[in-house]
Amino acid sequence: MNFLMSSDKVLEDLSIQIKETANDCELYRKRCNEVEYDFDATLKESTLGEIPYIPWGFFKQSNSMFKGLLRGNTFDKLDYWMESSSTCGDPSIVGRLDKDIEVLKANYNAVFNSFSKKETVNNLILFAPDMRIINKIRHNFYGKNAYLLYKSIVDIWEGRNVNFLLQFFLRKTIWKMVTTFKARAVIGINGELLKSELKRVEKNKIPTIMANSPLWMHRVLKDYYQKEKKAFDLSDHFYIITGGGGWDGTKGRVKLGYRVKKSEFIEQMCDMFNITLDKFCDNFAATESPMACGGHWSKHYNDFILHVNKDQGRIVVRDIETLEPIKETGKLGLLELITPYGVDSYAGVAVLLDDIVQVENWERCPECGREGAIFRVLGRLTPSIGKGCSSLFSLDAFKL
Repeated sequence: MNFLMSSDKVLEDLSIQIKETANDCELYRKRCNEVEYDFDATLKESTLGEIPYIPWGFFKQSNSMFKGLLRGNTFDKLDYWMESSSTCGDPSIVGRLDKDIEVLKANYNAVFNSFSKKETVNNLILFAPDMRIINKIRHNFYGKNAYLLYKSIVDIWEGRNVNFLLQFFLRKTIWKMVTTFKARAVIGINGELLKSELKRVEKNKIPTIMANSPLWMHRVLKDYYQKEKKAFDLSDHFYIITGGGGWDGTKGRVKLGYRVKKSEFIEQMCDMFNITLDKFCDNFAATESPMACGGHWSKHYNDFILHVNKDQGRIVVRDIETLEPIKETGKLGLLELITPYGVDSYAGVAVLLDDIVQVENWERCPECGREGAIFRVLGRLTPSIGKGCSSLFSLDAFKL
């Protein structure tokens, strides 16, 4: 994919993708007919809100519509479904073929390279499981397995030294089975591995990225910091990438019972690792779309400012009540992701999410100068009740 394409090229590709999606996906064609969409009209920045979109609910397991979102003969070629981690107990299910998966990975790479130091850092601490566990976290729909989206992108870290902290605990699993009579594996954070790795990184001044859900980082590191009163001097070579949600205190089966305030998290990490605000990167992405929006911390907003890469696509923000496009800045609305790339397998050209956002500038970021819309995520319509993967695993964040 060419990351230096013009705005006109993206719009031209969008117009083609909309037509082709309607041609080989009956469900999307019906959506276009419902709004009497004019396929021959010239697509402009000002008319992006007219593109027929797929609401997030269409992808939900409970609605049994996700198979109908596949294009052409995608189902016959599909190796596996992608599944969201689901904090609401009702995951989104998406079918992607290899070509679309490569676009997805390229978008994640673009964020991590632009807003962090992925290309120059070879040591990672991931609050995430390795592939052995990921391959066991699966469901089956229409005769094909479904895995977390993470399975499809984890190889972007290939060739690096990766410490996977989310691990399987045999003794706790046996005890769980004996006491509850339920066959659920117990996985959690390997605190000893985390402590030893942080000490090694500090001693040898090893450039390192620590990444994944802020909920895991907050819960485990806060316990450690309060207990040990131990800080690390990693000022020149330590970077933190957050993503995957969790700010509301819920991620999969892990539920804190309170929100993780972003400003408190940033302050906690700065104090614990002696790092500055420029060492943080946030990544916003959704299972339903291949787009990835990178962000940096803003002192002005006391929040992460997320950026839309105009080479990947565009966004529309819709009024929560009327679903009409919002043109102004500073108004809350539902986020819609629009892209012609990475959606050849399914009807993902325009997807309306349940994330509540606020656009702060439609043209560029006044703080870093990057072009494209910037926005903040301020909530979700769907309540987070912590039921993801509950039938397979008991997820416990163990103290260090």
